[in-house]
Amino acid sequence: MILDILTNWRRYSALAELREAFEFLEGQTEVCLGSGRVDIAGDRVYALVQAFTPKPIEEARFESHRRYADIHFVCQGAEMLGCAPVGELAVETPYDAEKDVAFHPKPKTFTQIALRKGHFAVCYPEDAHMPGCLLDSNDQVMKVVVKVRVG
Repeated sequence: MILDILTNWRRYSALAELREAFEFLEGQTEVCLGSGRVDIAGDRVYALVQAFTPKPIEEARFESHRRYADIHFVCQGAEMLGCAPVGELAVETPYDAEKDVAFHPKPKTFTQIALRKGHFAVCYPEDAHMPGCLLDSNDQVMKVVVKVRVG
């Protein structure tokens, strides 16, 4: 997992698979105004633009992916992103290859990350994550999740 602010993305330029995703985020001042899927490089790199009200942690669950890394970037508002190693979690809903997702129950302990405007977190396939959780306000969150094929 990587956690930082967008202006520092070049520090991770050795991670070539992420370059297109960060260049897209950096060059899109209006991307957060829309919603839905935005193709960057077909199914290899694409963005999902979302607007939502954060949910209480009790209503959230962990997810993991095998083929894609997720770059969670907050444009407006704030959310708590829970993180845990996928290998340490039980399976609640088995992996669906078509949707590239499995779901996991919340473990007793996990890392809680505050994502605020301009911040991003990269979750690789080994990083289970619980997005969209209430941090300090239930104000609407505008967010982009860039999916980058890594597997």
